[in-house]
Amino acid sequence: MDKEVKELIEHMTTSVMFEKNILEAEGVDTTIMEKYLYLGQKRLRKKGECIHEIGRNIKGIYFIKKGRVKSYLIGKDGTMKTFSIVGEGCFFGEQFVLHGQPALFETVTAEDCELYFYDKDTMLDIMKRDFEVNLFLIKSLAIKARMLAVQLEDKCMRNILQSVCRILYSIYCYEEKNSGFKQDIQIQLTHQELADILSSHRVTVTKSLSYLKKIGVLDYKYENIIIKSKYKERLKEIAFDSSCSER
Repeated sequence: MDKEVKELIEHMTTSVMFEKNILEAEGVDTTIMEKYLYLGQKRLRKKGECIHEIGRNIKGIYFIKKGRVKSYLIGKDGTMKTFSIVGEGCFFGEQFVLHGQPALFETVTAEDCELYFYDKDTMLDIMKRDFEVNLFLIKSLAIKARMLAVQLEDKCMRNILQSVCRILYSIYCYEEKNSGFKQDIQIQLTHQELADILSSHRVTVTKSLSYLKKIGVLDYKYENIIIKSKYKERLKEIAFDSSCSER
């Protein structure tokens, strides 16, 4: 693995996007669950449907065959914090197999989904029989823990401008690795959705995006943010420069 690809993967694992290519980069065979689909309960869900609510333990785990799900926290004042968007070929709800505590967050479908639900006993039985499934689940949890740690770092150590740059740079790395090309990348992401990821106000995020547009790092219109490839290093520089101040 060359230095550039290694760096892309490093920053991919600090995004809120969790998909099978991240696991594959870590040596996980994401096709391992195909042979166990018959043991799960197939569930088709339309975009926007709630999978589980705050305070509920679903006593099992989901495998995403198709689609994406989004998990978020909700404050008493209605503020949302999107901390995870999980895609096909991945698990979500691992914790409900490993502990009996209620959920601190809510999960909804971000698009139409084909899901397979495994109750706790069924999943534990699969794990007893198949070490590769254990490795799949453990590495998933390890990478998700890393993602959460970086989000905590954003809240404690970075200002909003830096946090906007960091999350956009991590998504840029994710998209570049997927496409295999160095080019301008268009991200379908509204200012409100970005604010939800950062647990900030939309107006504050728009102010940061306007500054980045002014200096030529990116452009935006409607529900799209366009990151210019020739300025991606500038985006990274702002994200990780401790001397950078709010604009």
